[in-house]
Amino acid sequence: MDIDLRHFDDISPVSRGAWEDAVAKALGALSLERLQAVTVDGIAIPPLAAPRADRDPQTARGAGVPWSIIQRVRLGDAAETNAVLLDELVSGADGVDLVLNPVPVSTPLRADDWKLMRVLEGVYLDMISVHLTVRDAHLPILEQLLQVVASHDAPKKLKTLHVGLDPYANAVAGYAGLRNQNVEDNAINDILALHAECAQGGSALSARGQEWHAVGASELQQIAIAVATGILHFETLSRYAPASKNFVSLANRIEFRLVADQNQFLTIAKLRAFRRLWALVLDSMGLPQTPAFVHVETAWRMTAKRDPWVNIIRSTIATFAAAVGGADAITTTPHTDLLGLPDEAARRLSRNVQTVLMDESNIHRVGDPAAGAGGIEALTDELAERAWDEVRRIEREGGLAESIRSGAILGRIAEKAETRKVAVARRREPITGVSTYPLLNELMPTVAAPLPPAAPPPFPPLAKATRPAEPWEALRDRSDAMLAATGRRPAIFLANLGTVASFTVRSTWAKNLFEAGGIEAETREGHTSAEAAAAAFKASGARIACLCSDDRTYATLAADTAAALKAAGAEIVFLAGKPKDGEEALRAAGVDRFVHEGLDVLALLTDLNHRLTAAIA
Repeated sequence: MDIDLRHFDDISPVSRGAWEDAVAKALGALSLERLQAVTVDGIAIPPLAAPRADRDPQTARGAGVPWSIIQRVRLGDAAETNAVLLDELVSGADGVDLVLNPVPVSTPLRADDWKLMRVLEGVYLDMISVHLTVRDAHLPILEQLLQVVASHDAPKKLKTLHVGLDPYANAVAGYAGLRNQNVEDNAINDILALHAECAQGGSALSARGQEWHAVGASELQQIAIAVATGILHFETLSRYAPASKNFVSLANRIEFRLVADQNQFLTIAKLRAFRRLWALVLDSMGLPQTPAFVHVETAWRMTAKRDPWVNIIRSTIATFAAAVGGADAITTTPHTDLLGLPDEAARRLSRNVQTVLMDESNIHRVGDPAAGAGGIEALTDELAERAWDEVRRIEREGGLAESIRSGAILGRIAEKAETRKVAVARRREPITGVSTYPLLNELMPTVAAPLPPAAPPPFPPLAKATRPAEPWEALRDRSDAMLAATGRRPAIFLANLGTVASFTVRSTWAKNLFEAGGIEAETREGHTSAEAAAAAFKASGARIACLCSDDRTYATLAADTAAALKAAGAEIVFLAGKPKDGEEALRAAGVDRFVHEGLDVLALLTDLNHRLTAAIA
């Protein structure tokens, strides 16, 4: 049987002009700018950018070089932690990120407190990377921890050890005050020396981006802060060691932990822009051009407790973007990380996201896959230029530490965070499964165990770090509490008017809206008279109602139905949409509020939810 194989070269090329004509026809009276997105930094993303044949691939991981798969392991019971660690390594991870719970500065550290060598028992330390996430800037603790490792007679040094010391990120997260940043130079020198005793390679200092991302830093701010942190590490070293002796080695001993989120193109451009600026820093200091070691983590801020299965999709997109952006190491957080210690299935899923991208999709085979892509090149250029301006601004403020102390950098971050907060509240930045498409009676995944009581949250309240999903999740929590206390959730009656074709669109929209606030939407039937709608409302037992239909049906039924609902005891009557005509008449008939996209729906739902759940407060 003959098969007709159509080749790409059989397809006639389409000019940009022809594309613009087709778009103009589809948009009608609307402008082409409607398709143009704008980032929180004010960077316009063109709907169609021309390829850039003049761009060469950036120097990063290199073609054919796989990135390292790093799995996060929280230190707990030594035997249990060791079992989890061995399982991760046997199942495909190249390294582990050991998360150490903070220890009070006044508490002396003993080897037995950590049982670190028991945790690492049976691990071929000369074959893997070990990362430490230490949420405390108290340097003596790090010194003693490294002494514990160095004091054991291991047959070989660790292949790679990344200590992860970043006092400035710790200060922003609330784990230490800035008074701890002016530490003794000898402490840092000791840590560098101990690191050399413990490992063949790796890093002693870090520029951690997760804390900054958590408090709301925009993409360009994240790049600038990572660069400014690296500069500050150089300056710290210069106070006690000649540059000619230590600067070259230090450049290779900084781990840059950047963050990848679900915004694929921005994440790719962010990583590429950062590498460009770090190369500029090295050049300005007369140092050899050594690519930065970039360890990318999937973002805590993008995750959600509700419908956590969607976290798998978010993390997959973020991991893909990190790989395409040239990350040297990637940590993909399990989708249940907010719910408790991940079980074997969740850990396996997080590993397999990377394994599939590497071994089946072969992303690492191409060096800088985004090179020449018009949109990403344009984003990279704009981010790099604006981030460099921010770096210079931070330096004019006295450097990153002084900018933190004065509140200047935190003030600018707060402005960006507020912009995003408004966008989330108005659902311009929707959160699938949380602010849109909620499932009230969702099935939650299992976890290995609740987080230990001694384990602090990733970012303490002092940092004022919140995930965008949190206020929405709080409404769902109140709904669950009312269900547990009374056997019923707060509810709204949807008064669907007219035929199925008339009310389906707005009824579906209203159901998704109100249930995102934990308010169960009742009845999907249509009503052809005000009396029928009022009777159904009374039978439902709900306290509030929402009219749902198209504008034509509203013109004939909405006013009478609103009046009938109020007469039947409705405390509030909403109307889905905003009719072009007759708004005043509808208000006079009993419609209290029109609900539609563009409103601060989070504020609306919060008020409504609290009103309906007041009895359990």
